[in-house]
Amino acid sequence: MLNFDPERKLADQIRVVENAIVVPWGRGQKRAMARPAGVLTTGGVFCEDAVTYRAASRPTTVQPEFPEPDEIKHEIKGTVLFGGMAYGHFGHALCESIARLWALDAYAGQIDQVLFLPKKKVTWPVRSLTLLKPMLRTLGEVPELTAINDPTRVERLVIAPQAFGVNDMIGGTPEFREFTDARWRQRIKAEGAEKIYISRSEVFRKRGRFLLEERIEAELEKEGFTIFHPQQHDLETQLAQYKAAKVIVSTDNSALHLAAFVAGPACRVAILLRRPGTIYHDFQEQLARFAAIKPMISDQCTRYWFRAGERTQMNEVISLIDFEQTGQALAAAGIIANGHWTNPSEDEVATALGDFEEQGEMTLTEIFP
Repeated sequence: MLNFDPERKLADQIRVVENAIVVPWGRGQKRAMARPAGVLTTGGVFCEDAVTYRAASRPTTVQPEFPEPDEIKHEIKGTVLFGGMAYGHFGHALCESIARLWALDAYAGQIDQVLFLPKKKVTWPVRSLTLLKPMLRTLGEVPELTAINDPTRVERLVIAPQAFGVNDMIGGTPEFREFTDARWRQRIKAEGAEKIYISRSEVFRKRGRFLLEERIEAELEKEGFTIFHPQQHDLETQLAQYKAAKVIVSTDNSALHLAAFVAGPACRVAILLRRPGTIYHDFQEQLARFAAIKPMISDQCTRYWFRAGERTQMNEVISLIDFEQTGQALAAAGIIANGHWTNPSEDEVATALGDFEEQGEMTLTEIFP
């Protein structure tokens, strides 16, 4: 388990490994989600500080066996920053793949490249960087990104401790917060509506969302809110909009992780929970640490559905909220003026559910978490 402390500075723990052997896919014992991969010295010592984590108790890599000489097929010259795991999922890329980049500002020397381990094996490993490249461009000047499929010798590998993640790592560390503040909050120009609702009504049908979310949108539009669909905009636009917003209403979703990097302490945030569990604690902690914001939490879900015949994934459930209670909660928090929302009838719920199934070509079954 990683000993993670959001108040502990890490700059003095950056180190350089000469002629490091980076193993993206290695032999060894897989453990839960963690595969054998990582960094070894030429003498075969495993670099524990290059282990990648989702949370402090959830590593995503474990020690691989040292590769045979003929397996080390490539060499990278120059000084390279170890970037960790390259994710193709927006939330994981944002919380885990950028977690070592703070060293770009903290390391005293020049860094020529940033090296990532692909999350999934693809023929051309650089394709694993498709999501990361535009994301990192929003951070300003960043060295060339690269990824590998085979054990590779790196002339000079800079290893910086992972300074961000989810759950107990979501608060980041001082250097990481300084890095995102300088690279995002201070650099991005605010542009967009002052009141927004971050909607999921147009995401892929298998992604979790509210049933009858258009009712929420209609009520908030009456209050002067702009309905914002993040996936329809590039990262620069998203960041500019979140920085411009004075009021944000959103479900608990990855967009809030991005918003926390640029929103100011005067911004009011309301989170409408759409799934069971305590994931909202992550958003509370991140918004507090990065933006000095204490969000309002509305937990009003009354029913949940998931795709029949599949293992239930709570982040993808379709949920129904109590509209009356939600409106009242938002009004009580001063987010909206008129909280007199009404609940749909049983017939309206059944019709919406049928339409959702038909359009998504799926069958939903109610679950009771």
